[in-house]
Amino acid sequence: MADSKYLNGLKGKEKFSRKEMLESFRREGYSLSDASFYKTLEGLVHNGNIIRESRDVYFVPDGRTADYTHTYSELAKEVANIMTEQYPYLTYSVFELVQLNDFVNHQIAHNVIYLSVEADITGFVFDTLKEYYPGKVLINPTVELYHQYWSDNMIVIVKLTTEAPKGKEIVWHARLEKILVDLFAEPLIMESVSESEYPAIYKDAFTRYVIDKKALFRYANRRKVDKKISEFIRENDIKL
Repeated sequence: MADSKYLNGLKGKEKFSRKEMLESFRREGYSLSDASFYKTLEGLVHNGNIIRESRDVYFVPDGRTADYTHTYSELAKEVANIMTEQYPYLTYSVFELVQLNDFVNHQIAHNVIYLSVEADITGFVFDTLKEYYPGKVLINPTVELYHQYWSDNMIVIVKLTTEAPKGKEIVWHARLEKILVDLFAEPLIMESVSESEYPAIYKDAFTRYVIDKKALFRYANRRKVDKKISEFIRENDIKL
């Protein structure tokens, strides 16, 4: 890539900060002002020459790791469009069950849309969506009600927990960090995926994609499953 010349001094370094990057650039003979450095940095990130793992933590990708992306179903995009039109200032997240097919051995045949919204607005969102999808929307259902009223392409409205990671480019996209935590914290998702699949899901996720571990455990702490996830990672020898 065109800007890779700047990275010669960082070869062999697992992780580095902006300060370390700037010092490396200058050791390599590049005279950059602060403004030029930040412009170069953003260009390197945009082009994929370096990956921003978390705040002020970067690394050079090894050809395997990449940012997680998912091509959403037409229904998921339709729900998101309704939300954006009806509630333009509302924070929400959309996860669909078939996203897990990227990781599980036993493929999920029937989709469910999970719409996470701020707690005090869930009733309003339910009233809006049931007009578009009569008989297909549930709000904070118990596991029993979920099974009783389940149907393919059902829409489930749940509470959005604070500290939930937001999509990097499109804010309503479900970040992989959120998905990995919700496997341990969201009862309805836990009902849909066998725990025997969890080790492979985590190992595959951490091998193939960039995971912001700070964001993952901050959200896990809010959902009170941080200790459970830490123990699971240790017991299954998952490399972070």
